Amino acid sequence: MVWGVSMSDGIVSLAQTVFYVVSPLVTLLAVLVAYLALLKQSRPHLLVHYQPNPNIQSLIDLNIENLGNGMARDVAFSQPLPAQCYGIEKPDGEGSEVLSEGLPAIASGQKYVFDGGQYAGLSKKLGSSIEVQVSYKYRNPLGIIRSRNETCMLSVEHLKNMPTRTSAESAIVDALNGPNVTTLHRIERELHSICLTMIEISRKDDKENQNENA
Repeated sequence: MVWGVSMSDGIVSLAQTVFYVVSPLVTLLAVLVAYLALLKQSRPHLLVHYQPNPNIQSLIDLNIENLGNGMARDVAFSQPLPAQCYGIEKPDGEGSEVLSEGLPAIASGQKYVFDGGQYAGLSKKLGSSIEVQVSYKYRNPLGIIRSRNETCMLSVEHLKNMPTRTSAESAIVDALNGPNVTTLHRIERELHSICLTMIEISRKDDKENQNENA
C-alpha cells in the first residue's frame, strides 16, 4: 500500500515537472508564432518587372511596386534599370536607364511606372534576362530598422508573342481622329446638323417676334 502511494506521488511529481517545463515552451512558441505573423505583415515585398502598356499598342511599361504590407525605405538597385529602349522589329537607338540613384521609399501598394520602351529595343538591352538585386530598409514589429535584399529577373522574352490590344479609351480617340467614317463620325455629323437646325429655328422665331412687335 505504501509502495502504491509512493508511486502515485512520483507520477504526480513527474507530471508537475513536465508541466512546469512544457508550459513555458508552449508560451514561448505561441509568442514566436505571433511575432513571425507580425513580421510577415510588416515586411515589404518589392517586384520589378516589364508588362505591356494597357493603353498604347506596342509600348512596354517598367513597373516597380511594393506588394508587401510594410514601407520600404532607401531602396537601391544593383544596376540602373533599362528604359525608353524603342524599336518593334529592330532596336531604334541605345535607349536609356532609370533609377541609378534608387528611390527614397515605396509604401505598401505603391507603384512606380516608367516608359520601358518596345520589344526589340528592350530585348537588345536585356538579352535573355538580367538579374537585379533590390536592397532596402524597413521597420520590424518592434520598431527596429532591418535591411533586406531581393532578387528580380528582368526579361521581355515572355512578351514576344503576346498580342497587343487597344483600350476602349484609345479606340474612341482613334475613331474620332482617324480618316475612316465610323459610327462615331456619323453621330457627330447628325448632332452638328441638329444643332444647325435648332439655331435656324431660333432665328426664325426671333424674326417673327420682331415683326409682331412692330
